[in-house]
Amino acid sequence: MNSKRSGKGLLTALRRPLAALGRLMGSSAPVAEETIALPAETRAQALVDDSFTMALDGLLTEDDGRFQTKLHLISLVEFHEAVGDKWSRVADKVMLIAEGVINLHLGAGNVYGRKGPDLFVLVFRNTPPAEARRRAVRIAQELGTRLVGSQFTGHDRPLALAAEITLADAMDETGALDLSAINAAVSEMRAVIAAETGPTRPSLSSLPQEGGARRDKGPDWTEMEGGGKAGGDPKWKTNDVERSPGSTEPGLDATPPMPGDAALSLLWRPTWLAEGEVIGGYRAQVQRMDRPGETAFEGCRAYPPEGGESALMLDRFTAGAAVRGIKASQAEGGETMALVPLHWASMDSAARMSVLAPFADIPEAIRNRRLVIELFGLPDHLTGAALGDAVTALRPLCRDVMVRVGLSTPALTRAAQAGCALVGLDLAELVNSEKTDDDHLLRGLGSLRDAAAPLGLKVCVWGVRRRKVVVGTILGDFAMMNGPGLMKDIARPARILPAPRSRFAGGAA
Repeated sequence: MNSKRSGKGLLTALRRPLAALGRLMGSSAPVAEETIALPAETRAQALVDDSFTMALDGLLTEDDGRFQTKLHLISLVEFHEAVGDKWSRVADKVMLIAEGVINLHLGAGNVYGRKGPDLFVLVFRNTPPAEARRRAVRIAQELGTRLVGSQFTGHDRPLALAAEITLADAMDETGALDLSAINAAVSEMRAVIAAETGPTRPSLSSLPQEGGARRDKGPDWTEMEGGGKAGGDPKWKTNDVERSPGSTEPGLDATPPMPGDAALSLLWRPTWLAEGEVIGGYRAQVQRMDRPGETAFEGCRAYPPEGGESALMLDRFTAGAAVRGIKASQAEGGETMALVPLHWASMDSAARMSVLAPFADIPEAIRNRRLVIELFGLPDHLTGAALGDAVTALRPLCRDVMVRVGLSTPALTRAAQAGCALVGLDLAELVNSEKTDDDHLLRGLGSLRDAAAPLGLKVCVWGVRRRKVVVGTILGDFAMMNGPGLMKDIARPARILPAPRSRFAGGAA
């Protein structure tokens, strides 16, 4: 790689005088006579290709740091293979649809080029990296929706893939695009996604048509009824869920790897907000049942300790199902906040865009007001700078990004350095030494709150089961709180319910 970059550095030095001359003569490139003589459709494509080539040349003439600029790839290879022999008949129409979607979201000053029968390369010259990534994901998401129907989101292997590659890795020694390197980046993304979804490739007959129902719901993502938990708007009341003496529940270290035929569902946990003193948030709670009749693993307990591929599969399901719930709530005029937890293993994966893609399908105004993404499963060695990069990349997709912390070792400085304003603590993650009586637990939560305040961090408490802790957190200056001790999980986000602190005063006994 060093020799490759040094060769490119020489090429850059040679091109700078030419670029300077081009700037003196204006930014518009002359149109060759042979281009003018082409048919209108071909001429338009030639001008697109010229703009794309000029944009690449411009990046190469700038300083060497721009070699880390990302080229974004939109590949239809999965769709190409899914339609098989029909591709020759539908290819022109498909590529026109793709170009329309790209132009819709590309933005002024950014360009794209078509490379091969089913691949586009996008150059975002006037867009910050995080926003460029979001737009590329949105393009792939919308393109897949238009081609095979909106129901595919979050379920099957995506047929429109978004990948990325640095400029340094994408160029060969002559300064031209290295198509083998670009195809390798796409193949890597395909391999990761194939590992999640298994070897079966969807066909056109099994894909839902626009507005149609899914005909091939496989065992991986079986919908489960919420039983007594599901329903419409919940009746507001506090619960008093006590753990029987001596009973134990599996800790995180007891969660086994997820089998390929596990049944997944998503419920929503009503969440009390200090702002407005309302039950105005609903937090996504994934449910994983490995075998019929067994007790489901819930929330963070659905994830094996190491995260790995199971985390990626769980997060892809959670994101897709959460987006459907948010959009359904929006259609009914809901204004509640949606909180969606995602595991760090997914965000640290090369396939992270397969998790984030569904969020781009939520209107920007809704995301900016009502969506909060919570990162959990953070490794102990993760630095504040690395976490900050992830938070920055996620911010264009949501209102806030918060991180999960521990009780005894909360790593609050890391969260503050990453630019977070909220941290969450899930009581389901407490280790045995931290499981104690209500008074000691409330003192520990109070110490965490007091340590977070000077860093500008507000604390949220999840998974509260006992009424005394419900009351103590609501009256104790915590930003949010939820758990079975407050309200039961429900099938989808509901309306805002008033829940003033005065209703809880005196209720700790």
